[in-house]
Amino acid sequence: MVVFKNLLGVTNKLFMEKKSGASEKDILINAHAFYEQDEGAPFNLEYAWRLLKDEPKWMGTFTENSSKRTKNSASGSYTASLNSETPSSYELNSSSPMERPMGQKAAKRKGKAKENATEPPSSVISDTRNKRMEVMENLARLKEEENKLVKEKMEFEAMQFIMSDTSKMNDSQREFHEKRCNNLKEKYGW
Repeated sequence: MVVFKNLLGVTNKLFMEKKSGASEKDILINAHAFYEQDEGAPFNLEYAWRLLKDEPKWMGTFTENSSKRTKNSASGSYTASLNSETPSSYELNSSSPMERPMGQKAAKRKGKAKENATEPPSSVISDTRNKRMEVMENLARLKEEENKLVKEKMEFEAMQFIMSDTSKMNDSQREFHEKRCNNLKEKYGW
């Protein structure tokens, strides 16, 4: 978590000081260099950073370090805050603190409460059962077809064995072939 905050802080700072013509790739390369300089090791979790950088939890670091003008009130007044530790007049006069995104545990509790509070209607349950029965019937039908195809393949291979050329076989091979053919004929009722 600290690793992401450190890299986010560096990238956010670099985005704020973005030079004309610099792409996101250039900024990320510079952020990697700054991170390696600060931490003494290269940043090797870029895939995770790309997934998490736009999440609300991590966006807070971007807005805290921002020196751009932002709207702070409903009246539409702007403020330019260069020092993020100094609260704006809106923050001092506000009776409610800034909202944070819901945490993982709270979200789980909320989801479980909803799950327990509402039972699915019986029509949904019966629809689900009907769909499941259809799927099971289709699966049984496909299994029967597969078994039929396997049986046909085995019969075809048996027929090929019976029809094989015995002219180049020696006596013991012919004797084995005859016994095997008789067994196959009995098995398949030919």
